[in-house]
Amino acid sequence: MISVFKPAQCASTNSFINSYDGSTSPTPYLPFNYTVEGLTRDVYVKPLHSHNDYWRARPLFDALSAGAQSIESDIWYFSTGYSNERTITETTANKLVNTTVTKYFRNDEIYVGHSSIYLEPINTLNNLYLNPLYEFLEFTNPSFSNLENTNLNGVFYNEPETTLYLWFDFKTSANETYQALKPYLQPFIDRGYLSFYDVKQDKYVEGPLTLTITGNLPTELVQQEQDKRYFFLDGPLDKFNPSSDDEELTKWSKLSRVASCAAQAFLNGDVSAIKAASRAPFTVDQENTVKNYINTAHSYGLKTRVWGDVSWPVNIRDSHLKSYFEAGSDFLNVDDLQKAIELF
Repeated sequence: MISVFKPAQCASTNSFINSYDGSTSPTPYLPFNYTVEGLTRDVYVKPLHSHNDYWRARPLFDALSAGAQSIESDIWYFSTGYSNERTITETTANKLVNTTVTKYFRNDEIYVGHSSIYLEPINTLNNLYLNPLYEFLEFTNPSFSNLENTNLNGVFYNEPETTLYLWFDFKTSANETYQALKPYLQPFIDRGYLSFYDVKQDKYVEGPLTLTITGNLPTELVQQEQDKRYFFLDGPLDKFNPSSDDEELTKWSKLSRVASCAAQAFLNGDVSAIKAASRAPFTVDQENTVKNYINTAHSYGLKTRVWGDVSWPVNIRDSHLKSYFEAGSDFLNVDDLQKAIELF
């Protein structure tokens, strides 16, 4: 783990980066040529959640250039290391050539990807997200001479007061991944860049960057943080209905900043209703149900997100997104950022 986000080792060529198999340490630093101004000038912040952001050609950068306020990364931590071996078949001079390729994933890195079989040793959490975000925040928060500056700025050029939500979807052991992740964010904590919940004063303090854990939740470890909690948990939006237990919802209001759930959770497991909703716009009753959950979460000070909805046909996908927006959902879960911008 690097203590500050600077190049641990600069790769001399892109070919070296692309061929990096993880067998040597440290991991090459993945360079980037983007700036806050270049990405977000004349771009207004939008209530978009960049789902599986790392799928895109420019992870993080595409989301920021679209004005998405919420970004998601799936992360993997292997406490004892991990490797995979596969055979690649290529045609050379009209012959089939088989090459065995082994890739190594160490226990001193956290990797980003949807499935373990598609992980790449160069695609670390540092490279894809933390290094550029730290550099962006350092740029937007310079030291001023003879000028008092108490407000920290975020990464949006037009709205520097707006926080960016960064999500970590834990794909590996909740507790081990949490303990491994904490040191990676220490440089952000030292500079005051992270939102946090002040346990002693029972209040939320917003910073330029707000972190949320989803997937495998280390609930007990986060609850045990005695002073300040810099990691928030993805709250269970499906529990936020008018008849829910107030004590339970109050607990989540202190552990979370956003509550989310799968779209089918609103349909109470009704198979026929789920199937129908995947092929048609929501009914008035379904829209009212969604709105009730969202309003209840809002009453506890939480933002909301709905995921796992239909992605095709696109007319149904778009209809559902509009329904969530009109119901007051704070973040729209989207895979195609540009289509979402055009839709609204």
